[in-house]
Amino acid sequence: MAALWRTGLLDTPPEEVFDRLTRLAGRLLGAPVILVSLVEADRQFFKSAVGLPEPWATRRQTPLSHSFCQHVVATGAPLRIADAREDPLVCDNLAVPDIGVVAYLGMPLATADGQVLGSLCAIDTKPRNWTAEDAAALRDLASLAMSEMSLRGLALELEAWLREEAAAREAVRARMARARRLEALGQLAGGVAHDFANVLQAVQGGVRLAAGRLDRDPAAARNLLDMVGGAANRGASVTRRLLAFARRGELGVARVNLVELLDGLEEMLAHTMNAPGLRVVVETEPGLPPVLADQGELETVLVNLATNARDAMPRGGTFTVGAAVETVADGAVPHPARLRLGRYVRLSAMDTGVGMDAGTLANAAEAFFTTKPEGEGRGLGLAMAREFAEQAGGGFAVASEPGRGTTVTFWLPDAEETGGNPARSAPEAGKR
Repeated sequence: MAALWRTGLLDTPPEEVFDRLTRLAGRLLGAPVILVSLVEADRQFFKSAVGLPEPWATRRQTPLSHSFCQHVVATGAPLRIADAREDPLVCDNLAVPDIGVVAYLGMPLATADGQVLGSLCAIDTKPRNWTAEDAAALRDLASLAMSEMSLRGLALELEAWLREEAAAREAVRARMARARRLEALGQLAGGVAHDFANVLQAVQGGVRLAAGRLDRDPAAARNLLDMVGGAANRGASVTRRLLAFARRGELGVARVNLVELLDGLEEMLAHTMNAPGLRVVVETEPGLPPVLADQGELETVLVNLATNARDAMPRGGTFTVGAAVETVADGAVPHPARLRLGRYVRLSAMDTGVGMDAGTLANAAEAFFTTKPEGEGRGLGLAMAREFAEQAGGGFAVASEPGRGTTVTFWLPDAEETGGNPARSAPEAGKR
């Protein structure tokens, strides 16, 4: 039964490849009825039937009380019956009175490992002595039928394997996303810990000073306590942003307000840079439309790009994040990200660091490619940015020159133009 179910043929519609075979068998043997019969525990299903009377032709199955083929499956051997009415094996079978089966010739449909799934059978409504040539022809056709069934089984196994592989790749992608988020959190933690220590020092020092002046100068004490409260609020703000970043773990494309996101992320990016001589600049074009993206992934991408920029500017510099609307129109100049026509928001992350030569740039966006010393980077920042942009339905590009810094640009679809459907703006492979 397991071997039969693996073929995926039970209760499927008629197919020309099997019907052509039964018609050929009918012509070769001169038999009025030819069946490709698959036998289950309590019925036989006809994958193909030529000449079968109604209502059985429409039903495409019978109970085993009407089956000669069950004996072929039980023995695994051909079955020849010249006159069923006189044969003790099948004379009581209801196929004789109900279907008119008199003469029967059945060949096993067997797998390579010997599992018999059913029978290719020829039926006559009058007595008939089947010849050796009849049996040989039907045996050859049964082999052809089994070849087709084996191919179907292999196709189903391949389809199941592909589904499993796709699920495994998705699981790996989810694990990589979590790993990237943890890596970004690790980068943030260093900067946040340093700044939070400064906040605590300010709070502790302010409280001590206020306590010393509380009796003799209450107004000055209140001013100091206000400063302490402001410092505590700044620390609480950083903590809230860090917790929000850490908890946003589920991936999901939705409408994202970039102006609000970048305004809220500017302080976090500054904590990521956290080195002397480095500064973060956020420039957004007025009236930016919402984009379709996963907000948590977008934040992780920007934090990782800030980390890369920090490492590329050991002597200080500026990391600029910009956002502007870009319309891709039909024209002679190909778009660098091969985008479909339409409106996008262009996000750029630019540093003033050491840059990359042509050889490094050609491989920079490949996963696990890194020029950093072992243990200091996993080479996922740019690969992650490219994957994120393309999965959101946009595009990605990176430009760099030695001594002139690096600019990473990715385009995200305008949520208002796509109607909330990222597939409508996905890059078209090969389109130029």
